[in-house]
Amino acid sequence: MMRWGFLGASRIGRRALAPAIHDCGHLLNAVAARDFGRARAFADAFGATRAYGSYAELLDDPGIDAVYVGLTNESHLPWTLRALQAGKHVLCEKPLALNSAEVAQMQAAEAASGRRVMEAFCHLHHPQIARVQALLADGAIGDLVTVQAVFGNTLENAEDFRWRAALGGGALLDLGGYCVSLMRVLAGEARAVSAIATMRGDVDATFSGQLDFGGATGQFVCSFRSARSQHVELVGTRGTLLLDWPFSTNGRETGLFLNDRAERLPATNPYARMVRYFARMATDEPGLPFGLDWSLMQARTLDMLRAAA
Repeated sequence: MMRWGFLGASRIGRRALAPAIHDCGHLLNAVAARDFGRARAFADAFGATRAYGSYAELLDDPGIDAVYVGLTNESHLPWTLRALQAGKHVLCEKPLALNSAEVAQMQAAEAASGRRVMEAFCHLHHPQIARVQALLADGAIGDLVTVQAVFGNTLENAEDFRWRAALGGGALLDLGGYCVSLMRVLAGEARAVSAIATMRGDVDATFSGQLDFGGATGQFVCSFRSARSQHVELVGTRGTLLLDWPFSTNGRETGLFLNDRAERLPATNPYARMVRYFARMATDEPGLPFGLDWSLMQARTLDMLRAAA
């Protein structure tokens, strides 16, 4: 059983991470926010005994084993480093960092601290992904030719931090990371990329990328200006495989469509699966792929795409 503290009283923390921690039998012991009232209200809602008006106070709490960093993107690096220095494991909201150089800093700090850091990509822990991997391994669609992904929604709030470059905003970091992470799991690492960004001020409102995986290609589009949409299609030499709603899977029945055959996967909680995986990682269980080596390659791929655009 892990004892958790939350840095930030975020909406995703309230709606997904805190319930997942309870589902796993872990304890949410403390919540910190710059507004103490928000921290206290969040803590009360989930039975946490302590609330703090600063993140540093929570990190000094000896009753915390792990922290969830649910802050704006530019805050991920400094508070992950401070949490490691305080002897806490860290589950950090995606994107883990603004670039690969920041992830490399986290790696050095992780090694020095003896604690673990993981990027919070819950969709990778959904049974849907393991099922797709098994189908590919069995040759269900032959050799993989291309993976195509779309992830879009309308971000109407002009004050949202995702519209601010200084806070790590932009469609690539917020939405494109989902597409790229899934492509990497299914097709391997990209050897080359190309990209186009449609800007709104200094932030990419729509981002299109193409990746060369050596034998297979990937294409994705992510946007803050589109109708809500998401899907992934894999095309092979002998068939196709379509995933409906592959990224927002929490509590949703999901579908796989292999050629003319549909498979339905029951609703599940990928956040709880992610928390359990993170707890295994914190015990140094070997053979778990989604550590900082994996996130470093994720960040390098996003760096390549940003540079190409």
